[in-house]
Amino acid sequence: MRDPRYLISYAILLSLPPIFEILGIARLTSILAYSYIMSIYALSFALLLGYLGLLNFGHALFFGIGAYVTTYQILWAGVPYPLAMLASMLIGGLAGAGAAFISRKAFRGIPFAFITLTLLLIVYFLYKRRELRAISGSEQGLLVPTPQMFVSPLIPIMASLIIIAYMVVILIESRHRGVVASGTSRVSGTYLSRNNVTWLSAAALILSVSTYILTIGQMSKPEPYRVSANLYIVALITLYLVHMAIKMITETPVALIWIAIRDSEARAETMGYSSFSYKTLGLVIAGCFASLSGSLYISYSSNINPERAFNPILSIYGLIYSIIGGLYPIEGPILGAILVSIIENFLADYMGGWSLVIIGVAFIVIIWLLPNGLAFYLWRARVGVIKGITRRIARIKSRE
Repeated sequence: MRDPRYLISYAILLSLPPIFEILGIARLTSILAYSYIMSIYALSFALLLGYLGLLNFGHALFFGIGAYVTTYQILWAGVPYPLAMLASMLIGGLAGAGAAFISRKAFRGIPFAFITLTLLLIVYFLYKRRELRAISGSEQGLLVPTPQMFVSPLIPIMASLIIIAYMVVILIESRHRGVVASGTSRVSGTYLSRNNVTWLSAAALILSVSTYILTIGQMSKPEPYRVSANLYIVALITLYLVHMAIKMITETPVALIWIAIRDSEARAETMGYSSFSYKTLGLVIAGCFASLSGSLYISYSSNINPERAFNPILSIYGLIYSIIGGLYPIEGPILGAILVSIIENFLADYMGGWSLVIIGVAFIVIIWLLPNGLAFYLWRARVGVIKGITRRIARIKSRE
């Protein structure tokens, strides 16, 4: 994630809402905001499946906890939305620890999948009961007012400051000590990678233009547009931070221990690693991020009910996102969630419920033809193109 090219991608995405408005496809802003929210959910699901081999059919439980706990805090306690999101993440992590404790005797494979599914179904059917409609909202759901932060024209500036802060981190981490020799003089000091400086300069330029367009554009627009654009920005920046966090986690020794446990739990235990502790850690992290996606979802839908929050189909969607996009590289689930969300929304307009059938067929075809997911093959094609260009340049230089 220290690659500054990620920053350029996110900076470009940040500038899309005004462009969609000009092109007359403003609805795509809302669809992409939803896809970013589900990308966070997909990343949390893929973290468990890819690094620990844990298929969590009850993953929607964390999503629903995040959605409902955030709603309760806003409606009943008047907690500011950002603080409510953080508290929901904490409770989602505790729920992950609780699920790990309940599953401790069968913390692997099919038994774990069905234990978590059972936990999800218990909560799902409890929340659908009429006796609990005061806290669940029943079929009508609980109406969530739009948080005031989504009306503010300062959201683009705050988002830019977050990205700029990470630029500074990359610059600091890319410093290296060295010695430059020229003739008889030698100069030692700290130097920056020329490649990083180039990419960061490009990202800063794109970010400046994006921030200006978004800020100026929002001032003359009605409130519904500002809410939609700001939700898009908040969802995108949150996805960026989660993506960065998970990327960093997968580069730590903990990720290597997870892989060792996934490949051979007995061997990992022999080496002195507690499989229960490390699996619990993974489930806690996944629970935090899945709850965060649920917290964001209530701002997108402005309404939450048991069918949306705890539907078991949502866990299947986590699997679909991960398989279509691919578990590796970590960007795969993001690609899968964005593609499926866009296709599903557009197909639903023309084909209704048949859109799910088409997604199911696409799921089967990709498993047959691209078993490692779209992101893996795109990454491999990119590496092949870069190698080909490098060889071609080397050949041209050798002829000269």
